[in-house]
Amino acid sequence: MASIGWIDFSPEHRNRVGTVLDLLKPEGMVDELGMGTIRDAIANELFPGISTIQTRAKYFFIVPYILYDFQNLKPIQRKGKNVVKFLEQKEYEVMWDLGDHYRALALDQKTRESFGVIGITKIIRGKDFIVRRPSAIYWNGLNTYQFIKTGGLSAETFLKQMVNPNIESLLSSEVKSDDANSDDADSDHQNMFKLKVPFMKKWNENLTLELTKDESEFFADRVISISKNKLIAELLLNEDLWSVFIAASNFMEFSKAAISLNLSSELKSMLILAHDFSEVMYGAHLAYNCQLHHKVFNSNHHDATWNDWLANIQTNMLDYHNFNPDKIFSYALTTKSSTMDFVKTWWQQTQLGFLDLNLRDNLIEKQEAIVKGSKARIRYKKTDDVKENYWQGLTYFDYRYNQGKTILKDIKSGLTK
Repeated sequence: MASIGWIDFSPEHRNRVGTVLDLLKPEGMVDELGMGTIRDAIANELFPGISTIQTRAKYFFIVPYILYDFQNLKPIQRKGKNVVKFLEQKEYEVMWDLGDHYRALALDQKTRESFGVIGITKIIRGKDFIVRRPSAIYWNGLNTYQFIKTGGLSAETFLKQMVNPNIESLLSSEVKSDDANSDDADSDHQNMFKLKVPFMKKWNENLTLELTKDESEFFADRVISISKNKLIAELLLNEDLWSVFIAASNFMEFSKAAISLNLSSELKSMLILAHDFSEVMYGAHLAYNCQLHHKVFNSNHHDATWNDWLANIQTNMLDYHNFNPDKIFSYALTTKSSTMDFVKTWWQQTQLGFLDLNLRDNLIEKQEAIVKGSKARIRYKKTDDVKENYWQGLTYFDYRYNQGKTILKDIKSGLTK
């Protein structure tokens, strides 16, 4: 089995590598045709601040609470302490404590459920560690919803800069001191990390992953005010939409049902666009699998599904006649020109009914070769991992639907306490 390794010289190096690995494995699957960046851009519009590796809403609070613990230390206690190491150690203590609690709960229920505990399989204290800690996994979301105003800096850079500010930061802080002090989440101490989460004393006693009512209210307020008119905010405000969301098993099912509800034109248009882009690109990934089976197994296994998709594309899309790839690219601004050309050509040929299947196959082969280079299965016959009658690559896009559902369930549950 092939593997990769690296030498990390700091937690920041480790987190950067972890981030790259996450991008290389979007939503747990290989991105054969380069659609992952576009899908993720749309997901950011629907569920800003949410990522595929977030597990529970409570971690949005655990990281700020740990930082409160550090800045609440007396100066003599804080002297000589490395805030990055402090955060790391406290995160591991939380991991082991939550692991003990929920493993016992799982045994009581005779299940193997993880309950969303990051690192639940790490049993030995002081020896079992993880590559991606909550501070890395949730850092972007913490900034998005202003739990911590990081200014877009990485966790390690931000923490070091706040503990040892440069002269420019000190001057800026002095100029803005009146406003900053009035906006501090806790004015009883110097808020060196710009924490906006209200501090909860003894937060780690009998710690679980359920939100308190105060935490849920704070989180809901942040989402509604910062992500106004976006799906994640509307799901907290619109009970009819929430009912449809909870009942649906995936994004495609949800969006098809949701557009009949009383929604803003902006949100409805986004749901239609996301749904229809997913439908169109499902056809591309279906064609990819057709071609693989033809070449490797001389099999027509996926051909009937292809014919069905092509015959029903107009009725399966929510707004076939107004679909425009340029609307997609207006959100996915970093899309490569080659990928833009592929999507546009694919849509043109879809409208024409793909009268020439050789053109279809050439489009797919070329796009995979551009995306994967020498690892392209079709052009360079890298097909050792291809199994007959199995699907390779992405299918319909879920746009972080399940992760959003988990986070919102946590918030909703806390609001009812």
